[in-house]
Amino acid sequence: MHLANHVNVRNIVRWLVAGALTMMCAIAAAQPRYGLSPEVSAVFDRWVLATCIGAEERKLAEDLRRHSVPLAAAFRKAIADGPPRDELRAARAAAEARFAVREKFPIQEYRVEGVSEKDLAAFSRVSRQSYVDDQVQRFATGYRANAVAGLGVIGGPGAREVLTRIASNRNDPLALAAREAIKAADRR
Repeated sequence: MHLANHVNVRNIVRWLVAGALTMMCAIAAAQPRYGLSPEVSAVFDRWVLATCIGAEERKLAEDLRRHSVPLAAAFRKAIADGPPRDELRAARAAAEARFAVREKFPIQEYRVEGVSEKDLAAFSRVSRQSYVDDQVQRFATGYRANAVAGLGVIGGPGAREVLTRIASNRNDPLALAAREAIKAADRR
């Protein structure tokens, strides 16, 4: 590997770490939403901001059920509202940082396997604005989808009605998450 490539890899890692720290600072600085107590807000945030819960699933589901009454209302609001502005700003800043790293990465100097030349060319043509907007939209949709899943975990009065309404709208990006939440609730 050339020294220049080694330096680029180090810079990529630095940018990724900076983006992750930016996201974590935004989360830590956030005030509890929807009038939740700090304890319930921490459970809410861990759930809606999760990208993978893996081994924590059982414990987190128990936490959701323990606080089901305030969380049911919070999840319904989060489905409608999406993430708060400060979290969207943090997601945008992280996406900007990732794009800056991506922009500086000399992909043409590497042999990339499993990706067509056409796809690599399309990857190279994506504008900063398109990339950042896409990443922010994905974050917002993921946040809302997690709220849908959380509502499915805790159930309660009106949860199935909300989930069914979302699931029946094939144009809603949350429809699949709602259908899965209903299936999961039915298995319990």
